[in-house]
Amino acid sequence: MLTDDDAGTDADFIGGLLARPPLHQWLSPTVAAVDTQKGTIKITLPYRRELSRSPDQRDYHGGIIATLIDIAGHACLAAKLRRRVPTVDMRVDYLRAAVDTDLTAEAAIVRAGRTIGVCDVVVRDDKGQTVAIGRCVFSTREG
Repeated sequence: MLTDDDAGTDADFIGGLLARPPLHQWLSPTVAAVDTQKGTIKITLPYRRELSRSPDQRDYHGGIIATLIDIAGHACLAAKLRRRVPTVDMRVDYLRAAVDTDLTAEAAIVRAGRTIGVCDVVVRDDKGQTVAIGRCVFSTREG
């Protein structure tokens, strides 16, 4: 498990956390910004053909967008707490198709309590249009 001693800055810590899981290595999300004082993070995901929902269209599969929401929410709370937090629940509302675009997920902590943490996430395309919104709930209990 990564701890505060494993990385100097918040961006280094989250970058290391994102680089570990094989799924993240395949997806290649990148930390664009992190502000633990405000409880926010921005993560980008470049478009690749294998992220599409069909072979003849350049639009994202909804599961990829949901995964990005989970990654961003987790990273946001983990940056604040400096440790991993398991997902308890997640809701996603898809608002428009994401076609031939990179995605940016912006997460913000709503609550970081002793047992439960909640983050809201907005996913936008490279034109700034909102593609999806999500709310993630994590267990913040230590041990």
